[in-house]
Amino acid sequence: MAVSGWVKAQNARTSRIRAAMKKTGIAFALLAVMVASCEGAHAQKPAAKSMPVTIAPDLTKLNIEKMLQQVQTTGVLPSAEETSPLQVVAEFLQLQPGQLAELQQLLQARQAALVPLFQTAQTLTQQLAVLLNSGGNPAQVGVLVIQIHGLQQQIAQVQQAFLTQFVGILDAEQLQKLQAVQIAAQLQPILPAFQPIFLF
Repeated sequence: MAVSGWVKAQNARTSRIRAAMKKTGIAFALLAVMVASCEGAHAQKPAAKSMPVTIAPDLTKLNIEKMLQQVQTTGVLPSAEETSPLQVVAEFLQLQPGQLAELQQLLQARQAALVPLFQTAQTLTQQLAVLLNSGGNPAQVGVLVIQIHGLQQQIAQVQQAFLTQFVGILDAEQLQKLQAVQIAAQLQPILPAFQPIFLF
């Protein structure tokens, strides 16, 4: 009987320890979520002169032909019933006429810098495809890959410089709106997972 009582006492003690550990684990998990939420909220709260979180181009998913088409058609005027992306951006950010003129100049400068880079990258990509399909020299393939990567880096630098200059012409309220759009762009890929379970 003494052994049976001792076993029951040990089992009860083990159950209490497990329950305490489970509660502690839940508390740590909640604490981690709260800390992460606070850090996210703090990161999203703009400082007086903070720079927005800019989205660096993902070079692994760079579709040169598509981007070249987009850059070349940036300046195309829409028909009377359509609204241009530039008009939408200007209205959403409430750009002043001077800011809109500066943005147009920045867009033209970016286009002038990007089009030759895209065209060169497109040519090199086609050469690479021919080499790969024909079982070409690995050294030549390597040279082309390095050249294409270098062009992708230059494209990313041009885009980053454009974003930095654009941010420089915005006031604090406009900057906050731009940051909201950037955050929305980062969240867009996960939204479909939230819809089926009605989380918004």
